[in-house]
Amino acid sequence: MAQLDPIRQIMDAQGPAAAGPANNARNVQGAENGNFGDVLKGFVDQVDEAQKGFDKAIEAVERGDTDNLHQLMIAQSQAQLTLRMASEVRNKVVEAYQEVMRTQF
Repeated sequence: MAQLDPIRQIMDAQGPAAAGPANNARNVQGAENGNFGDVLKGFVDQVDEAQKGFDKAIEAVERGDTDNLHQLMIAQSQAQLTLRMASEVRNKVVEAYQEVMRTQF
């Protein structure tokens, strides 16, 4: 467990976004009151924020403001994973809707 301490320190320094979208999914706005529309909107906003973070990281590297390619790759992975997760959630919602429609008739 001592080997993970430096990793935890880095993740704590980077804030909640470093934990990735899986951890953020638990903190989506509207989840506490069960409003599906608010949960979905919060999730879409998180996907958008991840993409914007990646875009900002690319722009910083292109301008020469930073040469931290590690941070760029982390932002790319987060944006890619968040988008993939959003796609899977969308697919599951469509499957659930289709299943409900089949059971009604």
